[in-house]
Amino acid sequence: MGKLTDSLLSGSSGRTGRLVVANVSGTEILRSRPRKRSGDPSPNQLLVQNRMIKCYDFISPYKAYVKKYFGKRVEMRSQYNQAMTNLLDAFKLDFLVHTITPVFAEIEFARGNLLAAIPTVLTAPAVGSFTVEWFDNSGGIAVRETDQLQLLYYAENEKKPVFLENSGERNDLTLTVPVAPNLQGKTLHVWIAFRTLDLVETSTSSYVGSVVLL
Repeated sequence: MGKLTDSLLSGSSGRTGRLVVANVSGTEILRSRPRKRSGDPSPNQLLVQNRMIKCYDFISPYKAYVKKYFGKRVEMRSQYNQAMTNLLDAFKLDFLVHTITPVFAEIEFARGNLLAAIPTVLTAPAVGSFTVEWFDNSGGIAVRETDQLQLLYYAENEKKPVFLENSGERNDLTLTVPVAPNLQGKTLHVWIAFRTLDLVETSTSSYVGSVVLL
C-alpha cells in the first residue's frame, strides 16, 4: 500500500488493472487489488475469518460510540479501526485445537481522558436483573458527579452484547439492570465507563467482572 502526495490522480477513486485508488480521510491510498483465492480456505484461514465475524457482531451495538469515543485518530487508523484491533487482540486464536476464546478483561468499548470508573461490586441478587456498583471518585466536584454512565453487558454464547447509554450518573453509585428472560442462568460480563454531560469526553471503559444470572 502506498501513500500518494501531489497525485495526478487527485480526487480520483476506483481501480485500473490491479491498482486500486482510494481516498481515506483526505489521503490518497494506492494499493494492489487482492487476487481471487483459488480453492477452499484452510482450517486456519477459516478460524481467522470466523474471529473477524465474531468481532464484527460483538462491536455492532456500540459501533457508533467507538467512532466518537475510542481515543483519537492516529494517521490512517480511525477510532473504529483501533476498537476493532482491541477486539481482535482479545479474541484469542488457538490454531492447534481451532478455538476462539475471548479474554473479556482485555475488551474495551471506550478510551478517553475523563476520570475513569472504579467498579466495586457486581451481583445478580434477583431473578431477571443484575446490579453493578462503583466507587465515588468525583471528589465532590459537581461537574464530575453528573458524568453519565455507559454500560455494556454480554451473555456468554450470545451473538451480540447490549449497550446502554446514559443509564445513570457518577454519583448514583449503583445501577440495577433488567435483562431478557432468555438470559436466565447464563454468565454475564459487564463493562462501564463515564461520559460528560455535554458529550465531549469519555473515560476509558472498565471491566467490572462476570456474574451468573438467576
